Amino acid sequence: MTSSEEVDMHDFRRAFFRSDEVPKFANILALDLDLFVKIIRDEVGLSRFMKIFGISDDINTILLSPIMMRFDEIMTHERGYDLASQVLNVCNVHHKKLFCHITYRHLLVLSSDENGCIVLKKVITIADDFWKDEFLDLISQHAHSLSMYDLGISLIQHVLELDFTKKTTQDDARLHELMAEFDEALSASDIADDQLHKLASKLMLDSDLFVEFVTTRRGSLMIQIILGKSEEIDKVLLAAVKQRFIDVTTDFYGYRIMIRTINAFKKRGNLKVYDQILRLIGVHALYLTKDLDVGNSTVQRAINLHHQDCTTFIACGLQCHYIELSFLKHGSKIVEMLIDDRISMVPLVLIMIEIVKCDEDTLVRLANDEYGNNILKKTLELAKEHRDDFFGDLVDKLNPLLDSLRGSLGENIVAIIDSETETVKDRIVSQGNN
Repeated sequence: MTSSEEVDMHDFRRAFFRSDEVPKFANILALDLDLFVKIIRDEVGLSRFMKIFGISDDINTILLSPIMMRFDEIMTHERGYDLASQVLNVCNVHHKKLFCHITYRHLLVLSSDENGCIVLKKVITIADDFWKDEFLDLISQHAHSLSMYDLGISLIQHVLELDFTKKTTQDDARLHELMAEFDEALSASDIADDQLHKLASKLMLDSDLFVEFVTTRRGSLMIQIILGKSEEIDKVLLAAVKQRFIDVTTDFYGYRIMIRTINAFKKRGNLKVYDQILRLIGVHALYLTKDLDVGNSTVQRAINLHHQDCTTFIACGLQCHYIELSFLKHGSKIVEMLIDDRISMVPLVLIMIEIVKCDEDTLVRLANDEYGNNILKKTLELAKEHRDDFFGDLVDKLNPLLDSLRGSLGENIVAIIDSETETVKDRIVSQGNN
C-alpha cells in the first residue's frame, strides 16, 4: 500500500470494491503494527488507507485499534494531522469521543511535539463541551510546566481563544471585562510588555480581584502565559501572590500560579524568591496544614524538598500544635513527615517537648488514637535513636500511664517502655556483677 515498497495493488482494489473483502483487509492492516505505522507515514499509503477508513463503523472500529496502540508515534508524525482530520470527519460520535479520550491521555506528549501539538489543537477545537472542559481542566493543571516552552504557551493561547473558555466568566461582569482586556493584549501579533504590565498592576491594586482572577481556570492560564515575559511583570505578580498568599496557595489553580512564579524567577537565576516562598509556607504552616484540599498538599511538597531551612520554618510554624495535629488524619501526616525528615532535628525536639509538657489525659487519648498512636510510637523510636536525654524524659512521662494503656491500642507504647525498662535493669545488674 505504500509508494516505497511493492504491494499487490490487485488485493487493494479487490478489497476496496468488494465489501466482503474489506473487513479481512482491515484486520490484516491492524495485526501488523509496524507495517501499519509505515503505511500511515507514507503519503501514498495514507491516501489509500483513508479510502478504506470511513466505509463503515465496523471497519473504523478495526482500524482505530492500531491507531490507539501507536498513538504517539502516529500523531507526532507530519501525516498525523491528516489522519486525525479524517477520523474526526468520518467517524460516528462514539468513535470521536474515543479519539478525544485517547488524545486527552496523551496531551503532555503531544503538546511537546510540533506535529502533535497541531493535532491536539484540532481535537480540542472540534470536541464537544464535555471534552473541551476536560481538556481545559488538564491544561490548567499542567499550565505551569506547559508555559515553560513555546509550544505549550501556544496551546494555552489556543484554548484561551476558544469561545467555550470565554463563557466561563460571563456571570461576573468585572472579571469578564478584565479578561477581555487580557484577551486583546494577548491576541496582538506583537504583545506589548508595557500593556501587560499595566494589566498586571491593575490586578495588584485590587487584591480581591487578583484572587478571583487567578483562582479561575481562564485567569490562571492567562497569568501562566504572561509570567516570565519581563522582570517588571513578574515582580508585580509576585507582590500580589505574597499579599494574598493564603488564598493563592489553598486554591487548586492559585497554587500553580505560585509554582510558576517561583520558576519564572529561578529561570533568571533569582533564587531569593524561592526562599521567600518557602519561608511564607513556614509562617502559614498551621493554616495550610489544616486546609485539606490544597494547603496540606503544599506543606507536604515543601517538606519533600528536604530543604533544611524550609523544614525548620514549617516546624516552627507548627510549634505548640503538634499534639493537636497528631489526632487528625492529614495533620498527623505532616507531623510524621517532619519528624522523619532527618535533615533537621527541630521537629523532633519540638514534639518531644510538647509530649513531656502534655497532661496525662491527653497523652492517654493520644496513645489510644488511630493517628496519634503512630506519632507517639515514632517519636519514641526516633528519640531513642537520636536523643537519649529526651527519650529518658518521655519514658518518665509515660511510666505512670502504662497500666491504663495495657490491653488497648496503646499496647505498643507499653511494649517500648517495658523493653527499655528491662534493658536498664539488665544494664544495672551487669554493672553490679562487674
